[in-house]
Amino acid sequence: MKKVLMTMLPLILITLSGCIDTIDLPTALTDNPIGISEDKDAYIELTPRWSFSELGITDIQDMYATTDGRIYLADPKSNKISVIRAGGSIERGVYDSLQSLIICNRKISPVSVTVDNRYIVYFTDRSDTVFAWFQYMNMIGIEGIVNTFDYQAGGEVVAKNPLSGEFNESYHRIPGSENLDTTPSRLDSLLKPLPVYISQANENMTATLDPVTGEALGNNPVYAKTAKSFNAVASEASDFRTIAVMDSLNNRLIKFRLIPTVMVKLKNGRFVWHFKGVYENIIADRGTGAGTISMPVSLYSDPSGNLLYTQFGDYFGFHKLINRNGSYSSAFSLGFHDILDLDRFESPMDAVVGDDASIFVLDSSQNAVLKFSSSGDFQKCVAVREEWLRITDTTWTDSDFTIRDTLIQVTFNDLLLEPQCLAFFNKVLYVADKGHEKVFRFTRTEAGIEDPNPFD
Repeated sequence: MKKVLMTMLPLILITLSGCIDTIDLPTALTDNPIGISEDKDAYIELTPRWSFSELGITDIQDMYATTDGRIYLADPKSNKISVIRAGGSIERGVYDSLQSLIICNRKISPVSVTVDNRYIVYFTDRSDTVFAWFQYMNMIGIEGIVNTFDYQAGGEVVAKNPLSGEFNESYHRIPGSENLDTTPSRLDSLLKPLPVYISQANENMTATLDPVTGEALGNNPVYAKTAKSFNAVASEASDFRTIAVMDSLNNRLIKFRLIPTVMVKLKNGRFVWHFKGVYENIIADRGTGAGTISMPVSLYSDPSGNLLYTQFGDYFGFHKLINRNGSYSSAFSLGFHDILDLDRFESPMDAVVGDDASIFVLDSSQNAVLKFSSSGDFQKCVAVREEWLRITDTTWTDSDFTIRDTLIQVTFNDLLLEPQCLAFFNKVLYVADKGHEKVFRFTRTEAGIEDPNPFD
């Protein structure tokens, strides 16, 4: 077997020279070998690989991992979103609401999915509508819709609808004063998956006031009437009521704001708002420079509300927009950051952020995940097969000679076949591969990969 590897080595060095690392082996038994055991950023595959059938899906276009360890899988062929635990078991019960998605008498084929900190699930199907499912309300249950509260206003008590009373500083709600509507059909309508942002709705064409801040939103009839295709969605930072949406048809990234509609009392006694989405503004528009849009493919929001997206158009396959109080600017610049190299990506399908703020970009043409530091420096390829070849060389000096052993690490991009999307949770990188119809999992070895026989 060693002879075969040695014979093939020249070809490997020519074709894979960009994926090779070398390490000198010790020359004496007392030497301390370094290299393999010092690779603190090595990634290993976890087994078993999960087949699509085991996860209850036939296809996958997007996936998203939440902080409670659930992974949401968008399956457009089966018209559903499946939810699994981080260990691979399928969630049932309340999550069955996301099976067989039929909304407004139309089958929905979800191509993107995300979940915000309120545990509202958002998804798109390449139409001009964003859909939502209020998961937390479904898990707890609704006791009733609040018609009015009694408020203390100066020296008198007044009954007001929450939209009028909750945002008026001179009103103080009297605990236990709620008047509830418990009509079953009304409660059910809030619990079903529904359209949360309809781009052509009247509130986006005319000025619509945000009852929380008093700001005027919407009021963009031209864009509201324009044909669109929402192919990706992401929640922004937890202290914002905004959702970012990628419009691939117009090469535009927009955001809408969640506007309170009705307040509900849950069965645990908590009061929460139900929302609708109203257009706020454009985040990024078509173009070829950093922070612009050209044939977008994916969209992701990190814990700070920064937006990451991949695209197939000119000239950059990956972008990151820094969110500074609702204003956005490009995080990286050409010539200064590896992640913005012009020839870095061929078919960037998706991007996620790891627990150490590192960036993972999935490139389907390379059949690999490229890992970058938070500052955009390339670090290594993940989801690939790595092998170490040992090469022995003899050097003569006068009448004496020295034998030198070298380990050569060679990377083979043959684990993945047609990778589609990524998710990251609790130090594990999840890669969905449509070619193999499996989900692969990779994790970083904190102490590196130990070679059990370093001198063999």
